[in-house]
Amino acid sequence: MGESASQDHVKRVERELAKEESLLSKMIEQAPGMLGMAGMFIVTILLGIWLQPWFNSAGLQAFGESGSTQVRWIALELVAIFAFTFLILWLAKNHLQHLIKYGLLFVLFLALCYTTVPGAHILLVPEIETEAFVFSEENEIEEELIAVISDGSTITHKAIYAENASNHSLQVSKRGIDSSLNWTIELNAFPGVPNQFAITEGEYGFTVNNNAWIWTLDKSTGTVLSKYACFELENWNGTFVNATEDPSIGACVTALEVIEDPDADVGQAKGALYITTAANTIVRTATFADSFVDNEFVDDAGIHRFEAQWSFPQLQLNDKIIENRQYDEDSLLLATPVGVAMIELEQSAAIFPGPGPAPSGWVDQCSLEWIYTADSNPITAFEVVTSPWDDEQNLAMVGQLQGEISAWIIDDDIDEFFEEEERFRGDDAFTGPIIDIVGADLDGEFGDELWIADGDGIHGLFYSSLIEYVTIDAELEVNDSISVNGFDVQTISYGEYNDSQGNPLFSMEVSSGVFDPDTMYNSYGIEWDNTAFFLGIGLAVLLMVALIIRPEWYVVNTVGVLVGAGVIVMLGVTFVPTLIVIFMVLAAIYDAWAVYRSKHMLDLADTMIGLNLPILLVAPQESGYSMLDNNESIRPSEDTVIVSEKTDAPVKKTMVKRKKPKEAMFMGLGDVIFPGMLVISCVNFIATDGLAIGISALIGGLVGYLVLMGYVASGRPQAGLPLLNGGAILGYIIGGLLFVGSAAFSFGISL
Repeated sequence: MGESASQDHVKRVERELAKEESLLSKMIEQAPGMLGMAGMFIVTILLGIWLQPWFNSAGLQAFGESGSTQVRWIALELVAIFAFTFLILWLAKNHLQHLIKYGLLFVLFLALCYTTVPGAHILLVPEIETEAFVFSEENEIEEELIAVISDGSTITHKAIYAENASNHSLQVSKRGIDSSLNWTIELNAFPGVPNQFAITEGEYGFTVNNNAWIWTLDKSTGTVLSKYACFELENWNGTFVNATEDPSIGACVTALEVIEDPDADVGQAKGALYITTAANTIVRTATFADSFVDNEFVDDAGIHRFEAQWSFPQLQLNDKIIENRQYDEDSLLLATPVGVAMIELEQSAAIFPGPGPAPSGWVDQCSLEWIYTADSNPITAFEVVTSPWDDEQNLAMVGQLQGEISAWIIDDDIDEFFEEEERFRGDDAFTGPIIDIVGADLDGEFGDELWIADGDGIHGLFYSSLIEYVTIDAELEVNDSISVNGFDVQTISYGEYNDSQGNPLFSMEVSSGVFDPDTMYNSYGIEWDNTAFFLGIGLAVLLMVALIIRPEWYVVNTVGVLVGAGVIVMLGVTFVPTLIVIFMVLAAIYDAWAVYRSKHMLDLADTMIGLNLPILLVAPQESGYSMLDNNESIRPSEDTVIVSEKTDAPVKKTMVKRKKPKEAMFMGLGDVIFPGMLVISCVNFIATDGLAIGISALIGGLVGYLVLMGYVASGRPQAGLPLLNGGAILGYIIGGLLFVGSAAFSFGISL
């Protein structure tokens, strides 16, 4: 029995080897057709990559830019595929092939124009020669830029020295986006110094301070709304000598006034000052409604009394403040080269939790809503801008010395509302240092663009794809800033000068120019040209005539490849990769069901072969093949012949299957379109290494094709999409993780 089992095993091994040799020999025999089909697969997708910039520039997304992340349009595409399939089958069943043929010819003509017309433009029309932006005006303003506020306006400061130190003053001005003067006010600095100045933008007003006084100014007019001392005012004798720090506060670095009860009676608590100090604390002092008489400001300082204090992370506010403003009614936003923090504006501090007495110097820690620490790469720019992907969301954007830019989504609906925006990939896209980050609307369409100034100049990034449609050469320093107001673009650089007494002061050197929308946009794609348009239409007409008169395999393939390229690029620029993947998975499931269960896809293929339409690509297996003579079914042959064997015994009839040689290999055009549109989508929507990820998806599709051909070589019709789509998706996942990381799969999908 052992010997018999061993013989059985040997026979099984021999049978398996024979099958493998038979399959290998069949694949070698069919190699010309396989290679031809693979070549058409690659050429179709490469044509799509070639066309993609033109489609993207022309804005030819089927459902607009916002539709690129919306699932409902994918559902609509699937419904359209189902409807198309069953309409064709119904017409074929009712012997209405002429309607199928000429209806599809019209659709194919339109799809063909999506390749021939853009292709003619790319080949025949030179790219637009753009004109360089020029800063045509330069102006020096003898004021120091202190802050760019939320509406794009600027707050400036000028120290004014007098012969008598008690008359030293500081001038505060608000200027528009174009540097035009909105208002200016002069404040007496004594007993402080005029060259120390800080400002906090609040909801109530602009709170400014030097090392002695705190003023809140009306945003619209600059009128003083309130004034408080940042030293022991009650014991002050009017000289420098005893203008000592208030021990309950310390040295004031910045201040913010909030109004909590605007209708408070005189002498009652009206609001609070939140003062950041040199001791790295934030102090809350209550303010009282006694600085006003008949709603008019009285120059005497108002009363404010210590209420609570908290410690906050070391941000080195004494060195430089990049951003300092009230974000909302209970949040203070601070940014310095060291870090960025969103601090909750609390009303009371906790007592030491014990056990035992509080250690010397113990202070309750502030509540942080968000903090980012720069480590060894200092922060050089910070801004809150409107998200290019959702105009109802804001982004907190941090630019750093070495060129990195990071972004966080600010979600005001929840407490923990900072989430890193993975769709913005600015790790290595810019040259350090990052000078400024601005959200502004140049063209007056589709909301704000994202403007980034770095070591190479100014970059205007448009729409959710963040295409750089504007590039402005400018030599900027770390402390400079930019502004965009309509088509007016300006930069503000720091200068220095001396006043009449020789005191060194800072100035602003303003360079401005006008952007010409007709000549200065970066060119992506080709300018529309009537000659190229009519040549593209003419070529499409000639190909369709050839298809009708002589629908030979090479005509069918030519039209099929061109149609496929146009369709994949149209869909590829319409949907982001993750939506394409969903589309591919659902289509693969449908394809498998249609081939293996309902088998109506085989009926559809037979109909297309019979009509010689380029819904299928054809790869001849041998020379001399003609589609005009070989309109065969794609189904396995069930033909039989009857063989009569005459012997001495009665006649016996044996049923033998007759195998017909495969003279051509067929692949549905959809088997190329689905992997192809994933490739194009990667190239279009993934800003960093999108082409590399797209090529990875293409290679994955070819691997799936090789596996598919192994099944086809066995003589059985196969559903192409499960293997082709699966391979392309796997290639996309591997390429995305290898080149970009998880950001390659995050595109903010919505219904």
